[in-house]
Amino acid sequence: MFIFKRFLFFLLDLSYYSKKILNEIFQNENSVLRILIHHDIKSDEQIISFKNQINSLSKEFDFISPKEFEDTINFGKVKGKKLLLTFDDGFKSNRIIAESILNKKGIKALFFIVTDFIGLKKNSLNYSKIIRNIYPNGPTLNEFSEPMDNDDIQFLIDSGHTIGCHTATHKMLSKITKVSDLKEELIDSKDNLEKMFNIKIKHIAYPFGTFESIDKKSLKLLSESYEFVHSGLRGNNLKAQKLFYRDATNTETKTTRLKAFLLGNADFIYKNKFKTLKSFLIDTI
Repeated sequence: MFIFKRFLFFLLDLSYYSKKILNEIFQNENSVLRILIHHDIKSDEQIISFKNQINSLSKEFDFISPKEFEDTINFGKVKGKKLLLTFDDGFKSNRIIAESILNKKGIKALFFIVTDFIGLKKNSLNYSKIIRNIYPNGPTLNEFSEPMDNDDIQFLIDSGHTIGCHTATHKMLSKITKVSDLKEELIDSKDNLEKMFNIKIKHIAYPFGTFESIDKKSLKLLSESYEFVHSGLRGNNLKAQKLFYRDATNTETKTTRLKAFLLGNADFIYKNKFKTLKSFLIDTI
């Protein structure tokens, strides 16, 4: 299995160079509208790798702000390769990244916050509960960062970044059966964020974002309460409405491989899942 996976990644890397050469020969300009997901970037080494990744992506993609993304979806057409940067969960490292890298480069990102995670101390019981929701199969607790507090989030807002909701406690929504529990995760968390920071929340990201984590019940409630609902499935958002696709990555991902993903070279893997999710959306209307 490991050898087979490495072979697939080799083909993906190769596909990036092949497509790039063909585009240069035939002078093709493929328009894409992609969303990139990062999470906790905590070590100095990871921060350097993140900066290098952003610098490399900037040579081929135009980073757009959440507002530009909203305007593109609602009113405009995409020309070129556009990329929206997002961060999930609300770790303290997000503020560090914003202050040390994003603000200096003029990149405005979208930060999805787990509301009950805000300001928790690492030695608290609530911290350990939510971390286990975020990383159910993850390593020991002391390997994770502290969450942002109110001041950190306010700093992001004052810096021109956008805040989105990532539910109250990061539970898998498709496994929640009670409507009241769903509303607590999805609606109450949104209301709390809006009251705490005097802002309007338009975006929410599914915890985990996998195909299995998305179901009709949660999607219906989300589509009624938010303008933009984000998954964790890879895809081009040129024709997407309401439910959007995002490409998860980390600082260890090879840049050529990430660019291959962002150019859509692996989107065929998700073709049937895209169709099913679109049917979910039609059923919720």
